Amino acid sequence: MNIDLTKLPVGEMMIGFLVTAVVATFAIAFTIVDSGTGGEEDGGTEPMATPVIGSTDVVLGDNFFEPADMTVQAGDSLTLNLTNQGAAIHNMHIAGADGAYAVSGICETGGEDPCSDPASMRGGETATLVWDVPDSPGSQVPFRCDFHPADMTGTFTIVGAPEAPAEPAN
Repeated sequence: MNIDLTKLPVGEMMIGFLVTAVVATFAIAFTIVDSGTGGEEDGGTEPMATPVIGSTDVVLGDNFFEPADMTVQAGDSLTLNLTNQGAAIHNMHIAGADGAYAVSGICETGGEDPCSDPASMRGGETATLVWDVPDSPGSQVPFRCDFHPADMTGTFTIVGAPEAPAEPAN
């Protein structure tokens, strides 16, 4: 039996191979994405908020905070070291313990709500924000940039203070 290589459907084979490769790539990609952090239905856990005790650095970019979700200890005094790495003017404004902002516009340093000092930072500038975390474990307190309140937000999740180790029994 002689096979005439000039009569093989090479074009159809190449198209079939490419279609198979694309389908396999999408199948593998969706499998990896679906098995990522997952939710409760597949036994996975949601991404955890960044735990913060005492102080932490926060980057303000154009339309984001990094980290945007932080876990803090009830009753802690927290110092946030802020750096504006974006091109726009930004600030950080923390809502009250009830989750509402007392000031609807641009917050003021030393005002009713915790606000960055200075209350506005140009690109490349730094600020600090000292916040006495409310003693209300289990609550979530939002924060935002007043210059971009719809896009630039985050949340503090307040947890109880760590329990002291039990005294050994004698």
